[in-house]
Amino acid sequence: MPTKKNKSKTSSKLLVCEICGHKAARLVKRPQVLGKGAAMIVIEDVPVISCRHCGESYLTAETLHWLDQVRRGQRQLQSRYQIPVAAFV
Repeated sequence: MPTKKNKSKTSSKLLVCEICGHKAARLVKRPQVLGKGAAMIVIEDVPVISCRHCGESYLTAETLHWLDQVRRGQRQLQSRYQIPVAAFV
C-alpha cells in the first residue's frame, strides 16, 4: 500500500462560510469513512469546506450526492487494500 502524508490538502482561496457568513472558509481535502466492519469504505481527498472563523466543517450537496453513490455501489472503487484496525479500549 502506498504511503501518504497525513496532511490535508488545502486551497488558498477564501470562501464565504455557509454557517457563520464570514469569508474565512477554505476547501480542504480529507479522507472520509463510510460504513463499518467488512463494509467499510475509505474515500481519499473528499472536498470539505472548513471555516477558520467558526470552526465548522461541512460538505456540499454535490459531494454528499457523490458519497451516497459510492455507498450504494453506483460508483466503482479504484482500489482495495487490507489495513490493520485497532480498537480503542
